[in-house]
Amino acid sequence: KFDINLPASLRERAEVLRRELGADRPVWIAASTHEGEDEQVLRAFELIRQRQPQSLLILVPRHPERFERVAALCQKQGLVTVRRSRNDACGIDCQVYLGDTLGELTLLYGVADVAFVGGSLVATGGHNLLEPAALGLPVVTGPHVFNFEEIHRLMVEAQAVIDVADADSLANEVSTLLDDSALRSQWGERAQSLVEKNRGALARLQTIIARALQ
Repeated sequence: KFDINLPASLRERAEVLRRELGADRPVWIAASTHEGEDEQVLRAFELIRQRQPQSLLILVPRHPERFERVAALCQKQGLVTVRRSRNDACGIDCQVYLGDTLGELTLLYGVADVAFVGGSLVATGGHNLLEPAALGLPVVTGPHVFNFEEIHRLMVEAQAVIDVADADSLANEVSTLLDDSALRSQWGERAQSLVEKNRGALARLQTIIARALQ
């Protein structure tokens, strides 16, 4: 997973989309969220908006069959929600940009200032922390990371991931990061550096296998 390959055009495409969403507003992403987690993310967003009223949440549910339910949940809470699948404009009044498409998570990561990786506030075991790290984003995760235990340990040791326990601590950490560009850079640089230092595992494995076969 450290050998993640980012398309050359990704940065440019992300910059274009960021300008469409609002280049000057704080943007955070909650990626690969699961059932029972979206409510916690939206609770955190409610608290974040008290400190950053113009902030935008990019919310990306993990499973396509949940897109409709999550859209309805956002609207039920009175949040102005734009769905990416419909190509509607996301103006300054937009509060939630719902990533209800497939194959675009890395692009949406590239748009954000801060990344929360889902499946971790509920006992799902978390998702790949290295995708946002490779983009130089500050990475935030909940307590349930047993699917990526070794990667999480390495990131903790490198001070490259921020652990939160619940909606309140998620709101506090994300707000603090959105407030401080220098702090975001520090966390993001450590995360990206960890990925770069561990690249090449596939090539090393191929070399070992080739020697063994000889």
